[in-house]
Amino acid sequence: MRQQAETNLLKIGVVLNQDSGALRDGDADEMVRTITDIFHSHRHEPDVKLAKGTDIMEALTAAMKSHRTVFVGGGDGTISTAAGIFAGQKTVLGVLPLGTMNFFARAIGIPLQLDKAVKALLTGEKQQIDSGEVNGRIFVHHVTLGLHPRIIAGRERQRYRARLGKKLAWLKVWWKLVRRAPRMRLALAVDGERSKLKTASLIIANNPFIEKLGGLPHSEVPDRGKLALYAARTRDWRELLAMSAQASLGKWKSNSRLDFLEGAEITIAAESKRLRVSIDGELDYLPTPLRAKIIPNALCVLCPASAETKATAQSGRKRRSRNARR
Repeated sequence: MRQQAETNLLKIGVVLNQDSGALRDGDADEMVRTITDIFHSHRHEPDVKLAKGTDIMEALTAAMKSHRTVFVGGGDGTISTAAGIFAGQKTVLGVLPLGTMNFFARAIGIPLQLDKAVKALLTGEKQQIDSGEVNGRIFVHHVTLGLHPRIIAGRERQRYRARLGKKLAWLKVWWKLVRRAPRMRLALAVDGERSKLKTASLIIANNPFIEKLGGLPHSEVPDRGKLALYAARTRDWRELLAMSAQASLGKWKSNSRLDFLEGAEITIAAESKRLRVSIDGELDYLPTPLRAKIIPNALCVLCPASAETKATAQSGRKRRSRNARR
């Protein structure tokens, strides 16, 4: 459900993750000044806090207690941390895309340029969206097993600067590891329906990814009340390359080299007592079985205004202009 945002009535909290892609190798204080100037240009007063490492949770909790609307700047891991704190609360989350991939920002239609993102959200709408949960941890976009967490671990051992370097490190490690992909033997239960599979890579997504040419994987808007599971049908590197090529063409549910399942609850049992996973891009080890579920309408976020809202606002401005000329 969408409703017009009321950020113009509030002093807005802003929490920036100093370890995020856009801030790690830049001037953090300059970024604070830039963001403050952008908010001021739209006649809003931001309360900006910089945080890093474990301090980010404390900063987010403090901002939630002080402000009804909190803008959070960082990547998907930062947004996932914020969602874990804000889910089920009245706090409205605004996403500033300062990470490398910014999957979640893409999912809710936020422009990736900072000034455009702020403007779109300050003039946007509030919307209740779903979140996912795995073994008690909230996620906003995806959880991955197998090849993807290995690539992230390998990338983090590389030296790189800023977002471009991170992407190049990703490609280098991906090419190395895809040729010796793992094989996981898993037992699944999706809404109680059981099956077994062998796979090199598995994704659990907060709502199914859109089928759209090019771009990065994301749901259209995560408010359909379903988890989506995508699992590679092979570990052969040539087939994995072909699978990735199909995915880059927007083929996910229709991908001939991916198994697709969806449901509100997914349980994954494995031979190992723990599995290395990536939760919104952050590595962790979770005990098996993994238990994932969708939490409908868990999070209130700011989204850019819909076409209908924009048309209504434009009509109102024209009407006021005609009245002023009379």
